[in-house]
Amino acid sequence: MPGWTLVDTHPTQGRTFQRPLDETEIGFILEGLFNGTTDSLHHYELCLSNGSQDAPLFSEANIVRAWLSTKRRFPLAGATVLGVDGAPLQLTVPADSTTDIGTGFKSEPHFVVREHDLAVVRPREIVFGSVASAEEARRQAAGMLHGPRQLSEELLAQLYVFRETDPERAHVLHLMLLVAHCVTDGIATRTFVRCLLDTFARGDEPEPAQIPLEERLAMAIPSTALQPAHLCSLSQATRRWRRAIGMVIFQSGMAKRQGGHTLPCHLTRSTPHVPARPGGVSTTFTQTQTTAVLANCRLHNLTFGNAYVTLAQVAMTRVLYRRYLRGEISEEEWAYRKRQPYINGGPFSPRRYLDKAWFEKGGGGEFILTVGLFVYQLPFMTLGAAAERHQRIWSDGAPPFSDLLTFDRFLHRATLLKKQATEHFSHPLFFEIMYALSPMYLRYAQPRAVQWMQRTETATARNPHEDLEEDKVLAVTDIPTIFAHGGSSLGNLDLISPAEYPLPPTHPLSPYSSVPHPSRAGYVAPPSPLPSGSEADKPPKITVEDWRTHLYTRPAELILAASTTRGQLKMYVHFDANVFEESVVTEWLDEVRDAMLWYLGRTQ
Repeated sequence: MPGWTLVDTHPTQGRTFQRPLDETEIGFILEGLFNGTTDSLHHYELCLSNGSQDAPLFSEANIVRAWLSTKRRFPLAGATVLGVDGAPLQLTVPADSTTDIGTGFKSEPHFVVREHDLAVVRPREIVFGSVASAEEARRQAAGMLHGPRQLSEELLAQLYVFRETDPERAHVLHLMLLVAHCVTDGIATRTFVRCLLDTFARGDEPEPAQIPLEERLAMAIPSTALQPAHLCSLSQATRRWRRAIGMVIFQSGMAKRQGGHTLPCHLTRSTPHVPARPGGVSTTFTQTQTTAVLANCRLHNLTFGNAYVTLAQVAMTRVLYRRYLRGEISEEEWAYRKRQPYINGGPFSPRRYLDKAWFEKGGGGEFILTVGLFVYQLPFMTLGAAAERHQRIWSDGAPPFSDLLTFDRFLHRATLLKKQATEHFSHPLFFEIMYALSPMYLRYAQPRAVQWMQRTETATARNPHEDLEEDKVLAVTDIPTIFAHGGSSLGNLDLISPAEYPLPPTHPLSPYSSVPHPSRAGYVAPPSPLPSGSEADKPPKITVEDWRTHLYTRPAELILAASTTRGQLKMYVHFDANVFEESVVTEWLDEVRDAMLWYLGRTQ
């Protein structure tokens, strides 16, 4: 068990293991202390395929059974975070901004996994309730990230279960998984939910065999301990040298990101120190539209990720152009914005680049945090033929796409992004550059977490949002570097998170599949035999009718993400509603949608 240590054995409560967190995990612990920043809630609307015939699947007993089974397969979901001596975490207070804060804690944080905690439902770990309708359930989910944080270092994952009170909707159930980012990422969360739903849908069938805890913990190690073999074979001196050079390259690259701009917003000096007010909007394309978009990406040798950032830029240009023509953006600001680069930072999953044996054994879907950051940059605003024709009147208040960015120029900009991605992922110091991000997380998150904890612990602390009213709103020219937005494309989620359960044994992610798959984490290999009496081709019992993700963004964050499921492309924006107005964000997303259909939804 690399990194894990057996620290206690109790005659009735079993063993206790612990391991230190790596810098990335500590960074997200600190983010979470800032009122739950980066926590995410995943809302699944489930429907019984056979109505009342399978009603026992929705019983509380079955839900608890499935939760405990899944938690044993992914022990970090039942972990706590404590200091090395078992004491609660305590933040250090830096003397000044130049102080080396280390981890940011008085005692090095450790994940602590107790066998007893994995076998029982801890207080507040599962919350049952009822709602009048699906719309009320969606409001509950959207509001769950508002107010005081629900999670803590003692509770890193929580399940909410809501039934609808309408008797005609007794076949519908709402499951909401609230999880801290320090133990998961987009892939890991979907692995956990897939396993939970598959176990849930099997009811009282015998479960696939559980893997011993020490073997499961051996897979839940920091990504920094999973570097590929060619790096592990290097001497310590060479590895230190590579890390130092990687840090220099990363810092130099970030220092070159100067200027930039984003949507009209409300930024003040205090914005970084006030927890975000989570907001979100989304749009869905039809299957026909999705097929056309993806086919055109393949036709022009582009990935969707290369294309949609370029489309987001031209969409933002139209939003800004309208405000310029209405006099809401001054001549000075417009002249500044026109020549600014379009800077975008998005997360990526490094799993396939990590240790090959770990990845193939299930690491492709393991419930741990593995994340990297890639920064794209496009040139100045896409004004094209409209640069000198701003007095013209357009029916929708902005120049058409053909005037702003021709199709050939769209392909050129998308190819620029593709070239940047190729250079980044093929760099000989790729891992060293990726891990150079972690210290930046600590320097950014620790002082903010300290300030927030100090303010919330004092009875006389002011409402933190009062600062927004007192501060002067910053102009776009007042900020040295502005990211237009963040985000990334998650790809086809059906490949890791199917919509129907239980999974048939022929499905590669089924616990009974004999075909190896890197994302089938938590199950024995070769697989357990199918329970006697089970039908290999029986129809699904539970269907995911709808799902939504809600993210507690960082202050001033604007995230544009995309994914496909059931043949439909979905795009969604998570944003800080303290900074961005929902109407402006919705207008931008509508423009992204229109741009998607104009450039990629038809034959050019």
